[in-house]
Amino acid sequence: MGPTGIGLLLEEHRGEIATAWRRGVERELAAKDLALAFAVAPLLREMSLALGGGDAGRRSRDAWNRCSVLVRSNAGAAQLAREFKVLHRCIWEALRARGAPVSPAERLAVDEWLDEALAEGLDRLERVRLRAASFEQHAAVIIPPVARQLRTVPPPLPRRRVPVQEETILELEPIADHA
Repeated sequence: MGPTGIGLLLEEHRGEIATAWRRGVERELAAKDLALAFAVAPLLREMSLALGGGDAGRRSRDAWNRCSVLVRSNAGAAQLAREFKVLHRCIWEALRARGAPVSPAERLAVDEWLDEALAEGLDRLERVRLRAASFEQHAAVIIPPVARQLRTVPPPLPRRRVPVQEETILELEPIADHA
């Protein structure tokens, strides 16, 4: 089977794989909020298109970006990796049940596509966390400039103590009127 065949098989069994993935994640991980809940169906669709031929490199990069936006942003990286592991297993179980022979090159193409999708999802989670952390910074503390606190004029020198002499008090007589 060629790459177009594996793409068509994935497209044909997309609903079955998504259902098996949901059951597998609920059974194995017992997670309430699934990281890939909204991304599984589009991921499978984009993978089937990318593996079906054409300009797979460009289309895959766009597909990973579109699907990574659908990953739950508050999911943990470990949870996302575990959900991808279950998706990976569900894809191969569905194809094995179909009985179609898959060459090692085709298997490698599917595995690499999923690994790149996982990497893009993890990268998006990191970007979202960094963006959220930048909004959680505390308010700036304004410290008055040091120049205002320091005097630019040096303090006055201490005054030299001049000994106080007793002044003699002169008593004057009132001036008489000369008229």
